[in-house]
Formats: sequence, structure tokens, C-alpha cells
Amino acid sequence: MSNIVVSGTGSASLSALIQQYYMPVLYDNIFKKSHPLLAILKSKAKTFNGREIVVPVEYADGGASVFGNKHGLANSGSAGYTPALADIAKTASFNPTMLTGHFLLTKEETLLMNSPQAIKNIVGAKVANLQKGLEKKVAENLFSTSPEVDAFNPIAGLLSAGAISYNISPAQTSHVGGIDASSDTWWKTPVLGVGDFSDASGENDSPANGADYVAESDMQDPSKNTYILRVLARGIANAKAQTGESPDLIVCPQYIYDLIESELGEHKRGSLESDRMAKMGFVGLSYRGIDIIADQDMVTAQQPVVSPANAMTNKDGRIYFINTEYTHMFFNSGAKFTASDMIEDTQSNTFVQKVHTYGNLVVTNRKAHCVVKDLYSPLDYA
Repeated sequence: MSNIVVSGTGSASLSALIQQYYMPVLYDNIFKKSHPLLAILKSKAKTFNGREIVVPVEYADGGASVFGNKHGLANSGSAGYTPALADIAKTASFNPTMLTGHFLLTKEETLLMNSPQAIKNIVGAKVANLQKGLEKKVAENLFSTSPEVDAFNPIAGLLSAGAISYNISPAQTSHVGGIDASSDTWWKTPVLGVGDFSDASGENDSPANGADYVAESDMQDPSKNTYILRVLARGIANAKAQTGESPDLIVCPQYIYDLIESELGEHKRGSLESDRMAKMGFVGLSYRGIDIIADQDMVTAQQPVVSPANAMTNKDGRIYFINTEYTHMFFNSGAKFTASDMIEDTQSNTFVQKVHTYGNLVVTNRKAHCVVKDLYSPLDYA
């Protein structure tokens, strides 16, 4: 390992300077600069130091609460309660995973670092490029419905009706939190598709065999149950059905966001600006007191245009109704955007420095959210 000492900094090593001055900024910018959901999760991030991230399942159906003088166990002569034989309020276990980025410095660049300003200019540019790469990696994975193996748990997988399916052959899946939703049916997020909206008219097949998606005209027609404001209302209702708590964040692609903004403005329903998002430095809408934001990385997770063209290209947009009280980001205290020592390449005049973070995204109540899918959302809108 190389411990590069740069001119003008006394005995300080370049690795130490990068760790002290640049890693905190990198951590803040990746999770706060461009993505409101990540900014919210980062603001309440938790620390773990074990081999697993273990969280309590927050589900209010223990079956052991009573009113009045009913403290005895129920039997033929008692009006008491029957305790659950197996307490479903178990824990969920998530495996942490490593996110690694790196940047390169040439020997020539280290020789030019003969002043604090020179160090700032060169290292600042390197770290900025590293930030863009890490930010893109994290953001594009956030809504992936088929993530790569060992990626952070995507919101699309945590908030679903089943297991997370990975982009690998042969197929590989993972139960969210180690809990099998097929048997523990309370561990599912309500997911509404085209079949849940009787007025949907989007048709892909020839000959036609019934609606395949919610078309643009469907979302603009106030007389239909597919009208975008009715879709929002139904998503909110499903998200709050189990706990009574409304979601505090609605995330959608830019096209659907603009459609919502247009309808809210036309009918003067709700405040068009979110105060919370504005204080965080983002632009958002407010509907029934819930923040609505656009995240164009959701489009990256949609079906791509392939040859032959995929039937659902442009027609598999989603809206996520998220209660951030039950979604969390965990980091290991020993690898929270930690810079390694500089390593010299034996075959070139190049030094490499890796940046590590070890953690994952978790959910403690999958039912306190909702997902609406099969919506028209053009890939080329923005």
C-alpha cells in the first residue's frame, strides 16, 4: 500500500486528507443532492455492526389486546381472550452488501499537488466524478424490479407482493427480510395493476383481448376510475388501510408527475408546492398533505425498447406510495464511505483509491405502502 505524502501539507498523507475532507461531502451529496427519497432515508440512517441487519416487524395484529375485565384465558365459561399461538410480530433479517467505487491518480498528478489549492483542484475533480458514478449506481438500482445480485435492496423489491427477483440466470429470488410472503400473507405490499381498474382501455394485443395498461386518455378522464387523481386517492387508501397512517411520499416518473400537476392546477385541488421538499432543496407537489416527487430513474427500471419491441415498453409506469416511517437505510460504522489507502499499480504510474460503504435498505412493515403499476409512461418523455 502506498502512503502518498503531498507537498505543502507537512506529513499528512493524501489518503488521510481525502478521508477527512472529501468523504463526508461525498456521503452527503450522493444521498441528498438529486434524490428526495434517498435524502429522507439518509437523514434518519441507522448504524449496525453485526453480520446481519435485524429489525422488528412493525405489524399491529398480535391478537392479544382486550377491553374491560377480560384478563383470563378464554374457555367455555370465560369471555376472556385467546392469545396467539405463534406471535407473528417477528424480526426481519437483511444481509448487508458492499458498494465500492474508486478513482485514479497518476504519478504526474501527485507531483503537481504542491499546494492546498492544487490538491483541491485535482482531488476535488476526481471525487466529483466518483460521486456521479456512485450516485447513478444507487439511484438506478432504487426502483429496479430485477436488480443485480448483491445490490442494495431496491424499493421496488421491498415494496412488492412477493420476493425480490434478481437479474441472473438461472433465476434467483430472495424473501424480503427472510419472511416468506406466500405463507405470511400479511408481509405484502398492496400492488394495484390494470386488472384493478375496470375503466382501463390500453390495448397491446392483436386481436384485442382486454386492457393491458392504463392509457394516457384513461388518466385524463375524470369520469373514469383510472383518472389520475382517483388513482392517487386509491393508492393512498390502500397504503393507510392497515395502520391508518397515510403515506408521506409519492414517487412517480416525470411524465406522470407532470400529468398530476396539470390536473391539480386545472381543478385547483391541493397546494401545488410542497413545503417540505422546498426546505430540502427539491421541487415537489402536495396532495392531501402528501409530498409528490418525480424521479426519472424510475423510467430506467421500465421495460426497455428491444428488438423485437417489448409489448409493454412505455406502458409499465409505476407510482409508489411510501410511508418512510417504515423504510430505513443502514450503514456499518466501519465502512460508511471509507477511503482505503492508495494502491500503486505495478504496471503503470497510477495510484488507485477505493471508497467503500457497507449497508442496505430495509423495510419494517410492507403493508403500510402501495404500488400502482401498468401506467402509460413514455421512455422518451425526458
